[in-house]
Amino acid sequence: MAKHTLLFLFLTICFGSCKKEADPEYRVPPEVEPYVQAFVKEAKLRGLELKIDNLIVEFAQPDANYICGMCKGVQAHQKHIILGIQEFCWKEATTQTREGLVFHELAHCYLARLHTSKAFADGTYASLMNPDNTEVYSICLYPIDNGNDCDKRARRQYYIDELFDETTPTPAWAR
Repeated sequence: MAKHTLLFLFLTICFGSCKKEADPEYRVPPEVEPYVQAFVKEAKLRGLELKIDNLIVEFAQPDANYICGMCKGVQAHQKHIILGIQEFCWKEATTQTREGLVFHELAHCYLARLHTSKAFADGTYASLMNPDNTEVYSICLYPIDNGNDCDKRARRQYYIDELFDETTPTPAWAR
């Protein structure tokens, strides 16, 4: 009888002390949702099936005033992205810059991508995962001389390819 009691007590302690992982939560602001869906679509186009059902995105002040985004929970099941409330981070940003910011943070969270400062010979960042600039395939807000250097939208394909495959070859525009 004592053996059964000890066994019952042991099993109760073992199973009772195990924490059940909370169900994933998905809470994304409507203005960010299209970018999350575009990220999933771009992944699928490259043969990667991503199921993003464990993401919380909120607008708040990141740890430093100059940071526009941060992925928390890279190693955790529940992912949490904070997008900066500073006007230059979202409100005044172009569509391409917003996409670049969201894609950059999603790549931290779901692709385990780290920052890289790798650059091409002309000094242009070689990855959207650079630590300073999510405008690598954007247009200028204030074009100075209407030059082609201000419209970098043609570079999007390369940067998205590189986001999902770090071995993407150097594009012609960077040679």
